[in-house]
Amino acid sequence: MNIQTIKSLKINHFIAFMLTCMMNVACHAASHHVNQNISPHFAYITNQGDDTISVIDTTLNQVISTIKVGKAPVGVAVSAKLQRAYISNVESQEISMINTQNNTVVETLKIKGSPVGLALSPDSQTLYVADWFDNRVLAISTQPNHLTRVVAVGDAPAGLVVSPNKQWLYVANRDSNDIAVIDTATLSIKKRIKVGTHPYGIALSASGKLLVSVNVKDDTVSIINTKTKHQHTVKVGYHPYCAAISLDEKTLYVSNTQDDSVTVINIATQKTIATIAVGSTPEGISLDHSKHRAYVANWGSNNVSVIDTNTNKILTTIKTGEKSRAFGRFILSR
Repeated sequence: MNIQTIKSLKINHFIAFMLTCMMNVACHAASHHVNQNISPHFAYITNQGDDTISVIDTTLNQVISTIKVGKAPVGVAVSAKLQRAYISNVESQEISMINTQNNTVVETLKIKGSPVGLALSPDSQTLYVADWFDNRVLAISTQPNHLTRVVAVGDAPAGLVVSPNKQWLYVANRDSNDIAVIDTATLSIKKRIKVGTHPYGIALSASGKLLVSVNVKDDTVSIINTKTKHQHTVKVGYHPYCAAISLDEKTLYVSNTQDDSVTVINIATQKTIATIAVGSTPEGISLDHSKHRAYVANWGSNNVSVIDTNTNKILTTIKTGEKSRAFGRFILSR
């Protein structure tokens, strides 16, 4: 074999090698892109000050849409099954229903009252609405007829959440200082759990075993065993508001409105792991479990703080609308 032939073989081998590498990189990039698109996640942030919703793509950590809704939006609940985001507009007394495929308002449901907190049943068949001034909860069918049932609860109901088996609805009654436990079949109160002063936000673990009441005036959270009703009271920051629980039920995240922080708690030990400085007056908080992030809506600084839950450090801050609240579970996975 002559020298020219050897050189030619080496060049051909090198070209083949480079083509293989390029194909592998392209395939990996394409695979990564596809994987990102399998289940994109979005955060629906209510902006009470300018009557809008900021939609954040949690992969990009950017606002991709701003939606005009009713007056003074506060609460939010999202359904991947229905491809809907439900928004409570407290001052215009209505619920805005957003198609999450194109981020447009497709229906507006009038409410004779003051809708604040929202929660969906696990099967997305029922939307529960806390009527702040009339001291009641509305159970509204998400079907086109919107059949509505009503139950009187405590004074100034705010946060609410439904058990994974959809049997129980838990309602935080701020001015009654208790959690009402409601049978969703009969829509009757089966028990009241006394907690701290002014419970507002509420969170339930994925298994339904742990219930958390955020007690605003006491600067505490009550961590409640839903089976035994035994509870632990844990001190957090100044004027806490909302909470979220990790998927493994080991960690609790609490927003503290008056010291601009999030308290991170080890649930097993009831000890504070970290205190994270966020934006001004943080209120709503939700977790994107797959991306290991916490999203915190900051009412005072008109933005959202993004926390890496692996390190408990701030990843970025996203500008949103005026007076961002996002009260409820606002992360949607398509």
